[in-house]
Amino acid sequence: MKIVSGKKMGEIDGEAISRFGIPGLILMENAGLRVVQLIQELRPDGKQGRVAIFCGRGNNGGDGFVIARHLRRLGYRVTTWALDRADAYKGDAAVNYQILLQQGEEVLKMKEGNPLAFIEDLGAGDLIVDALLGTGLGRPVESLLAEVIAALNDSAAQIISADIPSGVSADTGEILGIAVQAHYTVTFALPKRGLLLFPGAAHTGRLIVADIGMPAELAAATELRENLITGPFVQAHLPDRVADGHKGTYGRAFILAGSPGMTGAAALAGESALRGGAGLVYVGTAEELRPVLEAKLKEVITWGFPGDGRGNLVAEGSGMIMQYAGVCQAMAFGPGLQPTPDTLRLLKNLCGEITVPLVVDAGGLGALALEPQFLKQSAGKTPLILTPHPGEMARLVGDSASGVQQQRWELAVEKAREWQAVVVLKGAHTVIARPDGELYLNPTGNPLLSTAGTGDLLTGLITALVAQGLEAAEASLCGAYLHGLAADLLVENSGPRGFIAGDILDYIPAAFNKVLALPPAEPHAPHHYVRG
Repeated sequence: MKIVSGKKMGEIDGEAISRFGIPGLILMENAGLRVVQLIQELRPDGKQGRVAIFCGRGNNGGDGFVIARHLRRLGYRVTTWALDRADAYKGDAAVNYQILLQQGEEVLKMKEGNPLAFIEDLGAGDLIVDALLGTGLGRPVESLLAEVIAALNDSAAQIISADIPSGVSADTGEILGIAVQAHYTVTFALPKRGLLLFPGAAHTGRLIVADIGMPAELAAATELRENLITGPFVQAHLPDRVADGHKGTYGRAFILAGSPGMTGAAALAGESALRGGAGLVYVGTAEELRPVLEAKLKEVITWGFPGDGRGNLVAEGSGMIMQYAGVCQAMAFGPGLQPTPDTLRLLKNLCGEITVPLVVDAGGLGALALEPQFLKQSAGKTPLILTPHPGEMARLVGDSASGVQQQRWELAVEKAREWQAVVVLKGAHTVIARPDGELYLNPTGNPLLSTAGTGDLLTGLITALVAQGLEAAEASLCGAYLHGLAADLLVENSGPRGFIAGDILDYIPAAFNKVLALPPAEPHAPHHYVRG
């Protein structure tokens, strides 16, 4: 599913109208109906509580008028507030305002009435529809609208935002003065960047993408290079499990990992690779650490390689490592390794010689940061999947973590092209960039992933999916989605605190099963839940 800026969405709307002849009134009607459908799901009984609809002066307000009309028709108890009188409205919004008035419906004016007192009277059984400010907002919210938004956020009622929470920049996710804190956001046709970039993403609540009849040629145009990973996408790309399969059918995954005090990272990565479906998983470590991993792991096979006598792998073992790697379909390098010059030498020896996709994480990334120009020099020699968190990315590119966070999407794309690697930039939300410049955003995950060891789980998952035959990019997309979904399911079942990476590991099977249980993708389904 494509992601667009507010400006691009406006261009797509315009092209739907001018090129395909779809009247703007029809698009507005469909948009309003999608919000009505959500309200019917949340409040099947129209007499249960009130619905208060707050309509701004633009097309977003027009969506609100459509919502008000249909809810009235369905018997809901609706109060409609418009920012101003009907003659202050233009275009399709004005038409829908007039339709309400001609049907004898009362529309209260925020500039003339007392919307703040009305909002204060709303309770937990009521619903609010935010149709104040749409995706074209480009300046800070002020005066009456700012007061109304503050009052909405203080209300006990649940808030549904139409298209985008009012006050969030559709392009950057910036909060323009103040923004609605929505419980649900029904966005129309395609998700907007600001709904997925923080801080705007934190105002979105449960995000629903609603089909409003936009031509597929526009909604899936190849020039749109930013994408949202969805459950049906992952379902379609998961490797098959055949009835007559065996261990060899599902591939061999090889993970080089571990150092003194860091054998847990190696164990987590290995166990995650098994949970991810690899038929055989091998964890290679310094020979002197092998007994420790043997004690921690049952199903994972351990291999010992030359070490420095203290438990660290050394570059002199690269020949033996490559010999063992020859029987595997995927390899990972880094969980629990020390980011030393010798680790870098070992990695450099492997790059160019290893022909299967190589996932580099943790200590492997730290070693590369000692000589970051190597990534550009060796671009394309080995299929690389790099999985940095913002701090690791900062060291690779010579920036600060905060600098990386300010340009997450752009930086991932730039470096994926430069390094000819798949870049999985972890964080909220993880973004995955392919060497061809295509960007994907992962909507799953939560703060439970902000604990030691969860990155090792992601490394194991991606490696397992590559071992089962997925291309590097597809394995990264599916692995990131399933990794975050496992954490989401843990929160859903047990709560948001007190858990560790091992607890998330236990939910990886549930994540696979939830994706597999999804109904087949329906291109014209009215609602597509993507987060929350």
